[in-house]
Formats: sequence, C-alpha cells, structure tokens
Amino acid sequence: MKKNIICPYCNTDRDYSELSRRERVLIFCFFCNEEIGEIIPKLDYFYEFCHFVFNCLVYVFLLSLSAYFFETSNDWKNFSGFIFIFSLMIASISLHEFFHAFFAFLLGDYSVFRKGYLRLNFFKYIHTINSIVLPGVIFLFVGVFFPGAAVYIQEENIRNRISSFIVYISGVFSQVIFIFTILILIDSDLHFLSDDFKSLLHVSAFIQVLILITNLLPIPGFDGWNAIFSLISREIGEIFSGLSTPIVIAFLCIIVFDLFPGKVESIFLILMEAIKKIGLDEDLIFSSWSYLILIDIETLNLFWK
Repeated sequence: MKKNIICPYCNTDRDYSELSRRERVLIFCFFCNEEIGEIIPKLDYFYEFCHFVFNCLVYVFLLSLSAYFFETSNDWKNFSGFIFIFSLMIASISLHEFFHAFFAFLLGDYSVFRKGYLRLNFFKYIHTINSIVLPGVIFLFVGVFFPGAAVYIQEENIRNRISSFIVYISGVFSQVIFIFTILILIDSDLHFLSDDFKSLLHVSAFIQVLILITNLLPIPGFDGWNAIFSLISREIGEIFSGLSTPIVIAFLCIIVFDLFPGKVESIFLILMEAIKKIGLDEDLIFSSWSYLILIDIETLNLFWK
C-alpha cells in the first residue's frame, strides 16, 4: 500500500511506504531537506503504551514486594526499607523524565518517540554524567546515592520558547504527584500500615521534596536553569551549561564544609519549616534516614587513617 506525501515546500510527491517504522517517525523531503511531517503507525503507539504499562507494573511490583517484606520480616527491614525508598526514587525520576519527553512530543519533537523515552524505562534515561558522575560525587559527600537521569530533546523541533519552557519545567509534575500521593497515605486511616512504615513514607516524601527543589535550582544542568534560558537565550545557557560539574561540586563544598557560616543552617531551617507545613514530621524523617545511607562519614574516615 502506497503512502504518498506532498512536500509543502517544493511540491514533490513521494511514496514513503518503503521506509521502516523508525525512519517514518520523522519525514524529511529528500529534495529540499525540509521536515514535512511525521508518520507514526497506530500500532507503534500501542507498542509504546504496552511498554509504559509494563514498566509501571515493574515499579508497583518492586514497591509492593519491598513494602510487604518491610512489614512482615524484621530481619529484612534495613534491606527492604532501602529497596522501597530506592525503587520509589527510581519510579519518580523515570516519571519525571517521561513528562519531559511527553510534553516534548506534544509540542513538536517526535524524536523522543524513536528514542523510547515514552516507555517509562529508567535505563532509557541513564547517561554517564547525569546518572553516575554527579550522583557519585554527592554519594562521596553524604553517603546517599541519588541516581540521575536525562532525556535529550531536539530543541530545534520545539515550536517556540514558551513551549521549550513547558518541556523543561514539566518534569517536576512527577515529584508533585508522588508527594501528594505519599501525603495521602500518611494521613489515611489504613490500619495495616505500621508506624515504622509511615516513618518510611515520611522520608520518601522528603526525598521527593529535595528532588523537586533541586530540579528548580538555577544551576547549569538542572531544569530550573534550562527553563530560564529557554526563555532568555539558549546560546548563553549552553555556554554556562558546560560548567555544570564544577558548579555543582562547588555548591556541595559550600554545604558540606559550611564555607558561609550560618547561611547553610538558615536554609536548612527554612526547609524544615516548609516540610512541616505540608505535614511531614522531622523526627520521623531523621529516624528513617538510615535506610538510605550506604556509607557514612565514619566509614570514610577509616580509609584516611
């Protein structure tokens, strides 16, 4: 069956039925090299939806299984608590990147479909710098591994600056959804949830708040920075984005080594007051924080002796 498309730029009529599914995601005129549309077979939408549902079920399974072992087996409490929080973190980060890709797709960048970004598969979002290097640096300082992720958007396909801003800022919808969902569980009268598990939910919500705030910071490499410069100037933003790693390291040094006495404590107190406003308990957060610690400062000190 022939699939002819007429280029609106040079009026060339060509049959594109011989192209593979991946090649048909974006169609360029072979004569004037202009993008003339996209052809995504309906069956491909169904395949992507199946991948999305499958990955959702994987996250639900990991969360449910770890929660079950946390509630029923004291011997596995530390391990199952870590798996629960880590799985929740992975799920929220995956949904965060999915929202970026989903809005990019809606607003003109069809390449995200071809790259598999709409599948909610965390492994599709892993990239060396964002996923391993920077989280590894944070891990060395605080003993907690916060995995990173990223989707690569072809900005030239996005329609305008407002659309680019929406794409960059849309990721935080994931953290908002997870925070409200966890708060609903905390405030619920579900009797089968133990006090220990509710404290686990408190620290899980706190981590989502941290991810939300971090992503909104105007620091190169983060969503807040990209959103701002999508409205101002992409070129200037790209120049400073190359300095993202040293800027983040400097930011961590300021926090860890308290280079500005009193300032870090003030920011921390403001943060604690903010989480109290939304219903989180500071004591429960700190009591369950140990489930996230893979290596602490005391352990690191053994290597320096």
